[in-house]
Amino acid sequence: MKNKIKEMIDKSSSIVLLSHENPDGDAIGSLIAFYQFLVSINKSVDMISSKVPTKFNFLNGYDKILIGSKKKYDLAIILDCATKERIEFGNNNIEFNNSIVIDHHEGNTKYGNINYIEGKVSSCCQILYYLFKSWNILLNKNIGESLMVGVLTDTNGFKNDNVDKNTFVMVSEMMDIGVNIYNLRKKSLTEMTIPQYELMKLALNRLEFFYNGMIAFSFITKDDMERLNAQVGDHEGLVEIGRDIVGVEVSIFMREDEGYRVSFRSNETVDVCKIAKIFGGNGHSRASGAKLEKTFNEAKNLVIEETIRALKKQ
Repeated sequence: MKNKIKEMIDKSSSIVLLSHENPDGDAIGSLIAFYQFLVSINKSVDMISSKVPTKFNFLNGYDKILIGSKKKYDLAIILDCATKERIEFGNNNIEFNNSIVIDHHEGNTKYGNINYIEGKVSSCCQILYYLFKSWNILLNKNIGESLMVGVLTDTNGFKNDNVDKNTFVMVSEMMDIGVNIYNLRKKSLTEMTIPQYELMKLALNRLEFFYNGMIAFSFITKDDMERLNAQVGDHEGLVEIGRDIVGVEVSIFMREDEGYRVSFRSNETVDVCKIAKIFGGNGHSRASGAKLEKTFNEAKNLVIEETIRALKKQ
């Protein structure tokens, strides 16, 4: 599979890199790392993504991300995106002849011409690390920083259960090429702007508990984002607030966005991916998401009801 991917890349003259809508650190890290690699082998390549969080603007290559393109490409490489419906094409449709899907979501629907899915790996960026190693690519600090942003954000700073010993082997090698893990963790996870801080306060104040304290629920609205002058991505991580509370098994966070985007996080027993799929979403057993075209109360009641149903099965 790894050789087939490299062969298709080698024979493609023009390549576009895509990921999922509302990109997170793993999506952005994957895009930029792969872009840097392709540029290093003299490929004509574009990255397409809109609503890119500014918090990742320290990555070398961030400024090369385009919000759209009218070109037709030989090959699309789609990173960290579980379903065709979630691909972010920017401000227009992107045409391409062939596609490669590289992802770590166990529920990936394998919609590409070539599908390389490693569902037990911490992040798409960790999969790219393995690919680059298998192709004998000499990794540099810039690529390493992009890869580590994906690992750090998708493991929540190595706190999630998708971390294994191979993750730390990768970290060790990244440090050997000059990647400062401490600084990356601070920039990607712990640093916050005043709007981010105000959003966190709102989410804390609105926190509710259901089903004997096993479910934590909170939300923010479009009005909150506008009033606080919050930027794209400033809401990332708010779902973790509930999961860290003793006794909580599932944390649910809803964000208004042409309907409501729902993030689920669980601790030990509930597979929240199964809940997300009920609403057309996807993800991992401990971290998943979905979008509901419902009113606030309808969406809230539905996700809580399904979560209670899942807890009763345990």
